[in-house]
This record gives sequence, structure tokens and C-alpha cells, in this order.
Amino acid sequence: MSPKQRPPRAAGSYGMASVLRHPSLVFKRPPRAASEADLTAVRAGEVRRVACWLAGSYPPFPPRFRQGWLDLSKDDAQWRPLLSLRRPVQHLTGPIESVRTHPANVRDPGLPKGAPDRAICVVVSCQTPSGSIDLVVPESDGPLVVGYFSPADQPASPTE
Repeated sequence: MSPKQRPPRAAGSYGMASVLRHPSLVFKRPPRAASEADLTAVRAGEVRRVACWLAGSYPPFPPRFRQGWLDLSKDDAQWRPLLSLRRPVQHLTGPIESVRTHPANVRDPGLPKGAPDRAICVVVSCQTPSGSIDLVVPESDGPLVVGYFSPADQPASPTE
């Protein structure tokens, strides 16, 4: 994917310009069917971009949550920092053993005060053989991220 070509955003991920054009986005969440359509599109070979805060328990992932974009494609998941020239793109590859979700709350270690409103976000924790990767994503995009990372033998949306 070319850096100049931005993939379409997932249903629950929108920027300031989108909110200025459609203020109702602040109050109205997209339907669950929109996230399921995004997952179908990714599995069909398209790319979707999700607003995401990332932290990991092992290198090369940052130990504290960092803001960025999660680009999901059929073959690869990449996390790109929002505003940084020094942090490289992180490829989220390797075997995912389990996926768990829970609502984001103030007790999540390392979640900065400037993080997205905790009432509209979920934490998706992916357990790998090396450790865990935590992704804070909009609640509307939770099913897309969980469905993407869930192992084939695990249900699509486990909750702690």
C-alpha cells in the first residue's frame, strides 16, 4: 500500500473533518452491520483503516499506548503512528493464540488522559506466544478488529 494512498476508514473511525461535515457522528454510532460489512470487505481483499491506540508487552511494540491507525488487509495488519517520523510501521503478524475484549476504562494501565472517550471504545487484547498486544479501538470497529485477529477455532467476539 502506497503511503500517499489512504485506505477507506472503517465504519466507526472518522476524523475531525468528518465530524465537522456531519456533527451527528459524535452522538450516533454506526450500526453493527457496517462493521460486519467492513470485515467482509477485508476478507475479500480490500483494506480498512481503524483509529487505534496500541501498546504491547514485548518489542518492537511500545510499552505505553500510542495513537495511530491500524490498516487491516487480507494479508497483513499494520499499525502506523499518527504523528511521528521516528516510529516505524509495526506489522502485527505471527500466531494469535486468543483474543479478548473489554470496555476501555480508567484502570487500563498506560491509557493516556488524551485517549478517546472511554465510553465509546473497547480494548482488544491479542495474546501471542511472545506476549500481548493491546489495541484500543472505537466500539463500532470492535467486531472488525476481533473478527480479523480471532483464531479460526475461537468465537468471533469473546468478552472478559
